[in-house]
Amino acid sequence: MNNLLQRLLLFFLGVPAIVALIFFLPQLHHLAAVLVVIVFTGGCGLEIAGLFRARGVEASTTLFVAIGALVPLGAYLGGILSGGSFMAGACFGALVAAGLLLLASFVRFAFVAKGSVSDVIPEASALSFAIAYPGLLGAFVVLIASEPRFATESLLSFCLLSFSSDSLAWLFGMTLGRHRGIVAVSPNKSLEGFLAGLLAPVGMAFACAAFFPEAYGAKWWQLLSLGLALGISVIVGDLFESALKRSAGAKDSGSAVPGRGGFLDSFDGLLFSAPVFYCLSLLVGFFR
Repeated sequence: MNNLLQRLLLFFLGVPAIVALIFFLPQLHHLAAVLVVIVFTGGCGLEIAGLFRARGVEASTTLFVAIGALVPLGAYLGGILSGGSFMAGACFGALVAAGLLLLASFVRFAFVAKGSVSDVIPEASALSFAIAYPGLLGAFVVLIASEPRFATESLLSFCLLSFSSDSLAWLFGMTLGRHRGIVAVSPNKSLEGFLAGLLAPVGMAFACAAFFPEAYGAKWWQLLSLGLALGISVIVGDLFESALKRSAGAKDSGSAVPGRGGFLDSFDGLLFSAPVFYCLSLLVGFFR
């Protein structure tokens, strides 16, 4: 099965499956969706460890998987155990998990052997990087699912806006892309693909607002701003991951996801768009 067919099947089967998961299994603050996020952020941690090793930096696969998964898990458990506001508890849980992981990861460097002292900065930097990316950025998806009144609408909107940007950027870039070589980290990306990735979430934002009017209650310029911000963040997230792979000399981050490559190849845009979506929804007052 060629890459194009695999990717189309993944889109037409995977996106409806995710939408159904969010819509039909909202119990326990969308535990089912959160578990999917934790699996993907753990997978991203595994692949990031491989990218660091390709650059000669020691990176334990087990440790990086744990780091990728535990920060979003900490956010969820913080919300569940808060006894009050799930959102406030989730924020606290993510910060506590990230802080404890930093401390636990750094302890061994205090007792490093003399011959390994020169490795402390790159290895400590790699661990810190993994706690932030995918750890803390992935935790924002849990925060999106913690909206007080319209968590389902919030999570669905985030996924639809982000997936529409990523998928239409790929589709238009592949079929209509003529102006390539715009960015050095990903020379195959085209201007046509970027424009599609930028405009697709704008249309999706208006569609979601029409479908969930009570959750949004937004003015047209707020929806336009949300769509453009999500489009930009997805594109930048994709380019950032391309820069990581190019730095490591890798074409794909992995091979776990048919038609897309690895976990990180599939989740890169969402890691950047989740904080943007969450912060804008707070600022504008969506889903409250």
